[in-house]
Amino acid sequence: MPHLLHIDSSARGEGSASRRLSAEYVRVWRDRNPHGTVTYRDLAVDIPDFVSPEWITGVFGPAEAANADTKAALEASERLIGEIESADVLVLGVPMYNFGVPATFKAWIDQVVMAGRTFAFGEYGPEGLLKGKKAVVLRSSGSDFDNPAFAPMDFHAPYIRGVLGWIGIADVEIIAVNGFAAEQIDAAVREAGNAIAASAGAASPAA
Repeated sequence: MPHLLHIDSSARGEGSASRRLSAEYVRVWRDRNPHGTVTYRDLAVDIPDFVSPEWITGVFGPAEAANADTKAALEASERLIGEIESADVLVLGVPMYNFGVPATFKAWIDQVVMAGRTFAFGEYGPEGLLKGKKAVVLRSSGSDFDNPAFAPMDFHAPYIRGVLGWIGIADVEIIAVNGFAAEQIDAAVREAGNAIAASAGAASPAA
């Protein structure tokens, strides 16, 4: 049966536009996939570990330096990587903070991008090892970064596309809303409903 990994990263609670979008996506996806399953992770509550000396030693060695601390660091990564491996679709609620991604989302990325585990260097260069998955990014921002005046400062979408592509997830869709005032955001979220419905349908094997 299809499986979806739902991740939120906004520091806001009920006022978060990205959380509203990701929740709506999952709702539609569940409707299209009544036998599908969902794993949820809230990075603002369950904050991933930052890369540490123990993590670096565990990944890169030397082998004789491995101990209980390096093992624990890698086990934390393995839990997060395993969630991605089990998923057919990743639904990522990622607001824009200061032109980039929240620190908690960056910490999650740093835990799951692991040499020899989610990417490798082969005869023809780097190769992502988590192929065959779709990622949908639900993004909120104050300004419209499709506007040429703001586009050069968009380090959010290129980063997410690039780093997910690096681990093999090349099918990345971004559904974005923008605005500061509550009425702006409400209207943008309602308008995004059509894009969410279309995307969730395309991401559903039964569709």
